[in-house]
Amino acid sequence: MRRICLLFLLLGFGTVPHQTISQTRPGSPVVHNCEVYRGYLTGDMAIWTGAIRSQEQRYRNSGSSDDLYVLVLSRYGYIAYLINMKRDADVRTNIAVAEAEVEKLSADKRYEATASAIRGALLAMRISLNPLKATYLGMRSLRQIEESLRINPADPAGWVEMGNARYHMPAVVGGSYLEAAKCFSEAVTLFEKDRAMLQCNWHYLHALVWLAKSHEGLGNLREARKVYEKALGAEPEFQWVKTELYPQLLKRMEDGG
Repeated sequence: MRRICLLFLLLGFGTVPHQTISQTRPGSPVVHNCEVYRGYLTGDMAIWTGAIRSQEQRYRNSGSSDDLYVLVLSRYGYIAYLINMKRDADVRTNIAVAEAEVEKLSADKRYEATASAIRGALLAMRISLNPLKATYLGMRSLRQIEESLRINPADPAGWVEMGNARYHMPAVVGGSYLEAAKCFSEAVTLFEKDRAMLQCNWHYLHALVWLAKSHEGLGNLREARKVYEKALGAEPEFQWVKTELYPQLLKRMEDGG
C-alpha cells in the first residue's frame, strides 16, 4: 500500500489562461486554478505552491465550496510531491490542513463523494509517515474510497482513487493492473462527459497517465500508446508524457515489449 502515496510526479509545459470556468457538478460552476494546472504540466513546484497560496486567498474571500474543492485538490497533489521528496514535516503539516479542509468540503452534499475519495487518499499518504500502520491505514483508505463510489458512482474522483489503490496495492490484498485500468477508464469517461470539466483540470490528465501505465503493466502496449497519444493530443507539451513516458514506451515496443 505504501506506493499509493507516490502518485504525482513532475510533468510538462503549457500555456493556459489564468482561470477557466469548469462544470464539475450539475449547476455548480467551478473555477479551476489554471496556475496549479500549469505547475502540473511544467513540473514547476514554485508555480504550484504559489497557486495554492492564491487559491487559499480566493477561498478566504469567497467562502465558496467550489473554491474549497479546488484548494483541496491542489493541496492533495502537492502532498504527494512532498512525500516523494521525503519532506516528512511538511507532509505531516499539509495532511493535517488538508484533512480539516476535506471535513469542511464534505458538509456540502455536492462534494460529499469527492471529499470521501480524497479522505481515502490522505489516509494512504499517512503511510509514508508511519509504515508500520500500512495495513490499518490502507484498509481505512480503501473503505473511504468505496464509500465515495457508493455515495456517487458518477463522481470521477472515486474512480481515480480506486484506480490508484488497485494499481499500487500488492496483488495479495487486491492489487490488479486490470482493475486499475477499468477504474481509470471509468474516471476518464466521466471527466469527458462534460468538455468543460477538462479545462485546467490536471486530475483528468492524471487519470489518463495512470490508465496508460495500467495498460503497460498488463503488457497492452498498443493501448498504452493510444492513451499517451490522447494525452499529448490534449496537451502537446505535457512534458512527463512527451519526454519520458511516451519515448520509454516506444523504446519498449521497438525492443519487443
